[in-house]
Amino acid sequence: MNSKERKKTDRLSIEGLQQAVVKGSIAPCYLCAGPEQYTADEAVNLLRDAIVPPEQRSFNFDVLYGYDVDVNEVVALASSYPMMGEKRLVVVKEFEKLKNPDILTPYIKNPLETTVLVLVSEQPDFRKNPYRAFDEESILECKPVYDNQVPQWVMKRVKQFRKTITADAAALLAAYTGTSLRQIVNELDKLDIYTADRKSITIDDVNAVVGVTKAYNIFELYKAIGFKDASKAIDILDKMLEHGERPTVIVRMLTRFFRQIAMLGDLQGKNVPKQKIASQLKIHPYFLDEYFGYVRNHPIGAMPGRFQSLLSADTSLKGTQKDQRLILSILIYRLLDVESVSVDISEELEGQNQ
Repeated sequence: MNSKERKKTDRLSIEGLQQAVVKGSIAPCYLCAGPEQYTADEAVNLLRDAIVPPEQRSFNFDVLYGYDVDVNEVVALASSYPMMGEKRLVVVKEFEKLKNPDILTPYIKNPLETTVLVLVSEQPDFRKNPYRAFDEESILECKPVYDNQVPQWVMKRVKQFRKTITADAAALLAAYTGTSLRQIVNELDKLDIYTADRKSITIDDVNAVVGVTKAYNIFELYKAIGFKDASKAIDILDKMLEHGERPTVIVRMLTRFFRQIAMLGDLQGKNVPKQKIASQLKIHPYFLDEYFGYVRNHPIGAMPGRFQSLLSADTSLKGTQKDQRLILSILIYRLLDVESVSVDISEELEGQNQ
């Protein structure tokens, strides 16, 4: 097997680690493998809270960094018995930057039972030691969550608060936060406090805590653009900007929207059942007929131009000092094929730089 090919069926999830902690079956060594650092941090905090009481953390809890520590120091710490406690926790972050990491292999194969050693690596190479010395059930998957997976992740996460979240509220939250798990969790914490004793989080709650208003949120912008209502789209855009919505976030959310339309157009052409389409696009079935209307206004053939306009706007926002509202206005007119207006605005924008 090469570095990227290793059986993954039995690898650990964060939920599996939580269950192991509850059962008291914590392994002596773990590898947090993958780029999603929120998952790795969550695992470390979970283990720390389970095995090292707060009053013992100054001498039984060590966090090291691969670029700043010698491998022999890691071995020495892991081989040391805890002071005035039952367990010690040793964490090595950015482990892939540690020199001569294979020196750790003998320890991983025969670890000290009173130590829990956690290695955190964004890019593990499973062709080499010590990575290949780990059992699959001791490798925690730290995979990024993709756009279409965020609403489901949100709905699952909310259960930790003993609450539920409606599908449209989860989708709106996903649209605002993107794929950053850390940002999603921060917003969910706010929503939990905001909803207090209520057991369900609604789209109005998300609008109140995360978004702008019910009339001027990203869903309403989707609808205006989807149905080619230029004046309404510009009005909603202005209100979103007035309420502090970041222009780059608006472009990111619109890019996600057009990806959904493109996927829907492709699936529609293949006569895929509606329920399956809704599932694949992570769209609540209630909104699906609306999206079919969007496809009629934004057919497959128009998609390359739409994505080029989105890319151009994103580049302009990140690379120039031009008027951001004008950049977004041009984008909306181009997405709606209103070329005559967008040309006039483009000329105004060019005049700013002369």
